[in-house]
Amino acid sequence: MKKEIEQQYLKSPLNNEMLNYKVYVPGRAEAFLVRMAGFVLGGAVGLIFYGGLFKSDGVATTATYIANIVCFVVVGIVASKFLMPIYIKRSLEKRRNTLKKQFRDMLESLTASFSSGSNVQGAFESAFEDLKMQYEEKDYIVREMREILNGMAQNIAVEVMMKDFGFRSGNEDIESFADVFEVCYRKGGDMKSVIHRTHAIISEKMAVADEIETKLTSNKMQHNAMSLMPIAVVALLKGTNDAFAENFATPMGVIINTVAIGIFIAAYKYGVKIVDIKG
Repeated sequence: MKKEIEQQYLKSPLNNEMLNYKVYVPGRAEAFLVRMAGFVLGGAVGLIFYGGLFKSDGVATTATYIANIVCFVVVGIVASKFLMPIYIKRSLEKRRNTLKKQFRDMLESLTASFSSGSNVQGAFESAFEDLKMQYEEKDYIVREMREILNGMAQNIAVEVMMKDFGFRSGNEDIESFADVFEVCYRKGGDMKSVIHRTHAIISEKMAVADEIETKLTSNKMQHNAMSLMPIAVVALLKGTNDAFAENFATPMGVIINTVAIGIFIAAYKYGVKIVDIKG
């Protein structure tokens, strides 16, 4: 069966188009720039490893220039397709981390509002005013809080609005909070205690994740440097040693190059998994 493609925007209970945080669709200009960057960088790397084929006595022939163009285009296209999923994944991670931090601030404001004796609607309204002083109108949490308050103003249960936000967020902490909030609100539980505890748990998780990220920063830098090192070394040797460059242009050199690049890509992916910490 064909897998259903998730949409970038989903209908809220108010029938408004709201952001689906689980999906990232770059704009046309953004996607074009990413693909062009991948194409140019990939093509340049392709020339470093496969450029200079079909030379005659060390002199470039027409076949050499044609081979260079074909190599640049083919490797560039492959690289642009390879780069786009990486860019989308990084953009999604950045968006989710931003949303998580803004949600933590929302809980902090809600906790303060409930502590002052406000009811649920008053607490959300007060928290919304606090968030507007911290963030701009375009920020995620301001948009979400505005939608929740608009839903409450139109007699849509606040727990329904929170459940919709949790579903679209793709964040298990927000989803869990929406579930707990629904049960607590319906059963008349201690909302202040629930929100305070949720805020404390999320803050602790983020603090631990930040500490791990800090400790892994040097490892990630080393990984990135080691990933670029083979390309830099080959480019340096080919640019300064004609005999070395000629060996790369032989059939055996092409085969060894291809095998080495395959090992290099596999090692890079394995290294990414090692230093990748899920927040």
